[in-house]
Amino acid sequence: MRYTIVKNEYKDSLKKAEKIIKVLKDYNWIEDKLNPEVIFVIGGDGTFLTAAEQYNHILDNVLFIPVKSGGIGFYTNHNRIEDIKKRIDGLKRTKPLLIPLLEANHYKAINEIKILNSKRPLRASVLINDELLEEFKGTGLAFTTPSGSTGFSKSQGGAVIIDETNIFQMLEMAPVSNNIFRTIHAPIILSKNHHIKVILDGIKDVEIIVDGVSNKVPENGIVNVCLSSKHVKLVSAQNEHTTKIQILKDMFTLNKKFED
Repeated sequence: MRYTIVKNEYKDSLKKAEKIIKVLKDYNWIEDKLNPEVIFVIGGDGTFLTAAEQYNHILDNVLFIPVKSGGIGFYTNHNRIEDIKKRIDGLKRTKPLLIPLLEANHYKAINEIKILNSKRPLRASVLINDELLEEFKGTGLAFTTPSGSTGFSKSQGGAVIIDETNIFQMLEMAPVSNNIFRTIHAPIILSKNHHIKVILDGIKDVEIIVDGVSNKVPENGIVNVCLSSKHVKLVSAQNEHTTKIQILKDMFTLNKKFED
């Protein structure tokens, strides 16, 4: 098998990378940074997003094995360096977790896509399947995958999506709302059968932010958003016994039963 390692800059990550390389030598795996079949990601979710972006062109043909090392890890929390042999031995019989991607024109995102204007209210027509939903005015619009729904959109009042595939949500950011102008101002859950068209009323100072990376808006001011046909294939202990409910509990809840 061909492999590569993408890691953050922590010293602990370097040590873990060395351990993985040592293990893989026993399996006669070959390091190949250009065309790997398996990518080991050592770090938090930021490192995972970096790896997915770096190998975006071969997502259909590659498996990701994330290993937690520093930072917050929604994707990386479930594999430990001690389990690497187990993950490798189980590759042929383990069904990977398929993480859906969002598309905005030719950009692809694992977590979220935001269209915003940080200097003045964003004005845009929002269409679902070519049918006008609303004329939007506000800071911007956010679109998130199920896995991305626990991040920015949650902090903005968005829904946390339990379903793993074929669903995404649209969320308005700080919409204008008064006696003469209102929008829907609520999260909208959409399926793979829906596509969103955002027609901007001017593109000056507007950005498309894809998983935290700013990109230019096309000159025609039209942004098409939908679920991608591609997925990120993730090999994780989550496949075996960790449910998304457990992940949400670990990340967000801290409570006990009420006592009289």
